[in-house]
Amino acid sequence: MQDIKKKLLEKGWKKSDINRTLKIIEKAKANKHHHIKILDKSVYWISLIIAIIGNFIISLSLIPLLLALKSFPLYLVLITIGISFGLLFELLIRTIENLETRHHIFLTVIIPLVAIINVFIIVLFSNRLEEIINIQNPQNPLIIGIVYAGAFIIPYAVYQLFLKK
Repeated sequence: MQDIKKKLLEKGWKKSDINRTLKIIEKAKANKHHHIKILDKSVYWISLIIAIIGNFIISLSLIPLLLALKSFPLYLVLITIGISFGLLFELLIRTIENLETRHHIFLTVIIPLVAIINVFIIVLFSNRLEEIINIQNPQNPLIIGIVYAGAFIIPYAVYQLFLKK
């Protein structure tokens, strides 16, 4: 509620109008059906789980690329995939109406961390697979993970820092 109050003050609203508006919002929240309240809370967590699973699936799809590509082409593909999935996730998060600042901070930390861990594990697996099938194209898992996670977070960061008003 403090976020809403701050935004309304910045837009030039009177304090009496802000207080009346906040009371209306609180009353509407209190009158929501129990199932709707549960659904409101679960949307955030379901989105987070979808993002984690999506990151894992994308990480799995990177295995052939990690086996075949090196340096610039690999990084270009990683950045393209990261930005694409990051944009999809950012649009999903933006459509959830009742996210507070703490939710955004949590998402800003956890999603890139999960992306780095997923890609790190997949790169280790890919490097081991390369040894088994006797291909000489090992990748640095930490660098690959950071490049993907950085690209993944770009759409969210751009929206939060520059486009959101």
